[in-house]
Amino acid sequence: MIEVPGWVILNFFTSFLLILLLIFQNKTSRLQSGRKYSAILVCTLVLLFSESIGRIGELHPDKYLFLAQIGYYMIFLLDPVDILFAVSYVDCWMANKNSKPRDYFRAAFQAFALINIILVTVSNILNLRWFYYFENNVYYRGEFFMVRAIMVMIFIVLLLIYAVVFRKDFMSEYKNMILFLPIFALIGAVLQVFLSSIDTTYGGISLGCLILFFFFQSNDVNVDYLSGVLNRRGLDIKMEEKIKNAQNFGKDFAAIMMDIDNFKTINDTFGHEEGDKAIKAVADIIAFTFDDAVAIGRFGGDEFCVITDNVSRIEIELMIERVRERIAKVRQKNGWDENVDVSCGYEIYNHNRKTTLSEFTEHIDSLMYNQKQEHHMVQKDG
Repeated sequence: MIEVPGWVILNFFTSFLLILLLIFQNKTSRLQSGRKYSAILVCTLVLLFSESIGRIGELHPDKYLFLAQIGYYMIFLLDPVDILFAVSYVDCWMANKNSKPRDYFRAAFQAFALINIILVTVSNILNLRWFYYFENNVYYRGEFFMVRAIMVMIFIVLLLIYAVVFRKDFMSEYKNMILFLPIFALIGAVLQVFLSSIDTTYGGISLGCLILFFFFQSNDVNVDYLSGVLNRRGLDIKMEEKIKNAQNFGKDFAAIMMDIDNFKTINDTFGHEEGDKAIKAVADIIAFTFDDAVAIGRFGGDEFCVITDNVSRIEIELMIERVRERIAKVRQKNGWDENVDVSCGYEIYNHNRKTTLSEFTEHIDSLMYNQKQEHHMVQKDG
């Protein structure tokens, strides 16, 4: 009877779990939080793969020592990066208040990850043996191995502290669930100290991600089920938050309303299934065009809204033009009516005017409608 090592079983099932989560995640959310969540999954998956090939190389050094060299280099390089992605994900669910203290906290994580990359790479290139090395085909821990291991453990603990200290900044519905990620990451890291034969750190992170997916990512009441961006409720919450920040701290922002022109022709010609695909395609284009700092939502039907801190009219109009160019390419590829496009209206919120949520959304919606009327007039004349 063949005896399978425990690390093989754990790594296989953990990798399988991460791949499934990545597949389902990419189908449910195109929000910034979804992209940050996917980054954790991908990074953990890469670390698991590196750990697996590293062990194979270590067990068969005569033939596959190069696998151990590659695998362990990737592990030492990316361990802190995985923690950094977790910090970035946790931060997605926080309001903008108290951002200064959080900025300092995040800067410490970023500095540690960057310094680690530099030191591990220098040690590897110059064969300084600081953290690990191979001699006579055998893996050894370097003189600073434990120092780095303790630092990684400290930063995992700090991830939990970060979530607890700034817990009041979480949007109310996310306060409790978000703690699962740092808690399980910490449990996995602690178990790793006592179970050196298997790597429980990545298993802990993966279990935290699984719980977040079932209770959080796939069941967020603020996400539109079809497009994967914010729904109307989520948009209203985000817009209200931006307005309060503008009125209290003078942080103006811009909002862009986008409506798909002649969307009905897609449904009439190709059916409602193709119409649903068009909604998803436009959501993808908007998410791809704008940076991670924006909030994107489906305002209703075939209408979308983008909320951004960028208050440069020139840059906003450039982004809108890029959206239209990319829609034109998709339109041509799918054979949609030549008049399928987007009409847009945008405005920069002026904190001095004390405009309410309903007044501001009605204003940008009317600007969008005006451009839609202009597009219809041009189509008739054409």
